[in-house]
Parts: sequence; C-alpha cells; structure tokens
Amino acid sequence: MTQVPTRSEIEQAVAFGVRAPSVHNTQPWRWVFRAGVLELYADRSRQLPALDPDGRSMLLSCGAALELARLGLAAAGWESAVDRTVEGDLVGRIRPTRRVPVPAETVERARAAERRQTDRRPFRPEPVPEGLVDVLLAAAVGPGVYAYAVRRAEERLDLAVVTSWADRVETADPAYRAELARWTRPADAMAPDGIPAEAVPHAPAGGPRHTEVPVRDFEAGITGGQPLVELVDEQPLYLVLFSTGDDAAARVAAGEAYARVSVEAQRLGLASSALTQAVDLPAVRERFRTLMNWADHPQMVLRVGHPAGGPAPATGRRPLSEVLTVVED
Repeated sequence: MTQVPTRSEIEQAVAFGVRAPSVHNTQPWRWVFRAGVLELYADRSRQLPALDPDGRSMLLSCGAALELARLGLAAAGWESAVDRTVEGDLVGRIRPTRRVPVPAETVERARAAERRQTDRRPFRPEPVPEGLVDVLLAAAVGPGVYAYAVRRAEERLDLAVVTSWADRVETADPAYRAELARWTRPADAMAPDGIPAEAVPHAPAGGPRHTEVPVRDFEAGITGGQPLVELVDEQPLYLVLFSTGDDAAARVAAGEAYARVSVEAQRLGLASSALTQAVDLPAVRERFRTLMNWADHPQMVLRVGHPAGGPAPATGRRPLSEVLTVVED
C-alpha cells in the first residue's frame, strides 16, 4: 500500500515553506496537495512589476519555499523526491516516497529554519571564520547552483560600486518607491506580509551606516522602527549564489540554495540577509556579471555575519488557509 502523509504532516511542511524568505516578504506562492504530491505554484498577483519585471525574484522566493517545505517533510520523517519542472505557474512538486528515521542533523536544521529571520541590522565587525565559510559554501551546492565568497579587496570594491549604482537607479524610479511603500507596514500593524517598520533599521540623522556595500533602504517607504544606537564598521561576508543556467528551473534551484544557506547560517549562530540591488533588474544584472567577469549567472548576493543583538524582529506570514488547498480523493 502506498504511504501518504497525513493532512497534519502536509500542513507542517507548508508551515515550514511559508517561513521562507521572499522579496519584500511578498510570499508569492500557493500550494496544492493532491494525489500524494505537494505542488507549488507562483502567485503572480504578488509579483513586483517595478523591482522584478521578469519574475526572477518571485521564482527565487518560490524556490526557497520549496526547499523549506521539503525540510519540513524530512523533519516529519518523510523522504521525498523533488521535481523542479516549471510549467506555467507550477514551479515544483514534492512527492513524499517513504517514511524514514529522522537524522539528528535534520532535526537541528529544522529547528534553525523555525528560528531563522532576515536580519537587516549591522553585524558585529569580526569576520566569519574560514571554516564556517566553507560550511556555508557546501550548503549552497545543488543541481546547477553553487556559491562564491567575495574575498578579494578588488572584488569587494566592484561589488560596492555596482550595488551603489543599482541602488541609485532603483531609488530614482517613482514606480519603485511607490511599490516599496505598498510593501512596507507601519509599526504594530501585525500584517501577514510585507516589511514591518520594526524590521527596518533607522540610522540617526547625519549618521549613515558604515558599510561598503549599501543595504536596501526600506526607509524610502517607511520610517524604520529599529534605531541604530551604535554604528559599527560593517565587514560582513558576501556570498554570491550562481546558477549555471538562467531559465525558470535554474532560478527556482537558486532559491533552494538561498534557503539552505540562510538556514545553515542560523544553525551556525550567524545572521544573514539578501542584497539584491545588483541582480534585481535584467540589464543591471548583466552589467554586474560582465564587470565581475563571471561566466555563470549571479542570482543572489547574501550578507552574512555575527548578529549584534538578540533575535531579529519577526515578519508576518500568511495563514495556511490562504496558501494551501488540499484536494481530497
């Protein structure tokens, strides 16, 4: 007799999936469980036309959700096969195949995934040890995807230049600013999506952050509710996630790698957040790739470092009733 997960196990898996990081916390996904298969669909009503005109960031977000849902099933004792064939809005399928014992490492990663939050605050200035960098690089490896640590001074300078230029291009666009305002939320709003003011750092007037590579300024949409009392010279680790191809399936796989790296960082006691300005827009992304002389396709830049305080502020998540449909036999 074919084994099939219970409804509660499927709900647990999707609860893990919706914890995935997504562009502006748009959570652009919906799930359907039928005939023993968990299907993931992109919700294009949540695509960002100004920031993400080709839907690349939407697919990366969905890939991250796919990876965390698979981890949720693994934590419930299910071995699964993942099909990354993209057909229209369908971006992936997870087929639970059999029950297996749950390794301690899977339990540890699942707990890290439950704690993981995007941390936009400055990190402590000490570098990430090389041994941990190697662990993060290994976590990124998947079908046609891998990560690269930007170590050399000239590469960090080039990354800073391109990101600064891309940041100015985006901020100068009224459509981008309006879109950002739509996806930021006032303090204490308890919204199920978007970026809450509590998660946006606020530097004092006349005291910009001391960072060579600019982070996205969400204060273009709302005043940050997280005051930065002490400004440090930020020297995070920068990881670039690459795919060998650039079709929809490659972008989904890059999103899976993003989730693995961010969960692994959490497991190691590190914090992370995305730096996407240099890869948001197709023309800017290609210019970035050309400047850095990279053959493969940069899909995401991550900043990783030692958290400067307690857990990062949480962002809202949509309820399962909005994102999951279970089709009964």
